[in-house]
Amino acid sequence: MRTAVVLLALLVVAPALFAYVVKLKDGSLVFARGPYILKGKNAIITLENGTVTQIEFDKIDVPGTDKYNRENFGNVIALEQPHEKVFQAPTPIPQSPGNLGALARQKRDRLGVPAPGPPPANARSVGGTSETSGSVDPVVQASFVRIFEETGITQFRLANSRGKTRLLATANSEQAVFSALSAAARAIAEAAERGRPTSIEIVLTAASGERAGTFEMTPAQAKLLRDRTVTVQDYFVKSVVF
Repeated sequence: MRTAVVLLALLVVAPALFAYVVKLKDGSLVFARGPYILKGKNAIITLENGTVTQIEFDKIDVPGTDKYNRENFGNVIALEQPHEKVFQAPTPIPQSPGNLGALARQKRDRLGVPAPGPPPANARSVGGTSETSGSVDPVVQASFVRIFEETGITQFRLANSRGKTRLLATANSEQAVFSALSAAARAIAEAAERGRPTSIEIVLTAASGERAGTFEMTPAQAKLLRDRTVTVQDYFVKSVVF
């Protein structure tokens, strides 16, 4: 019952009320409650969990930020934050997700696994014009909301970007990356079993703006991860794109 109430509230209230994404020049995404505030050479950003951080303004892709929020407005589902945090500087994360990049490259070299290429383009051309964004399939959306809530992952969004379903999530440590991938696998596999087989583009970013990896997870891969036929660590090494 609680899950149903939360889901209903999200569908009616949450989309785009306070959701804002700051896009960096390296392609990373930072989830915020609202637009950043420029102070000197830094941009002050209030993250979705209430924590205040700052990023050098030169690192922000201003046109890209405006374009992203304009195109995704109304197609975002964000979980409410259960607790507010006092304004404070972010706590350093002992395990940076960036370390996973070196780990992945080392294991690929040792196993002879080629690095995956860049993810497919998000836009599909229809009659010479990019296809506009649509809404997220409600069955897929409900699976993600329920499973991510159970897992305790609150900083995530599920959006439809020009015909492709995309999961945007914050992962501030190696364990958080693996947890997000495992939860996504469960949600994708569940949606497939309910008649909605959908491949999801997964974009993981640390709160600092550091990339934590991009993935293209298919229903078949999700089932292998959920059933533990493949470990999440092996999936990461073979599938991550930084």
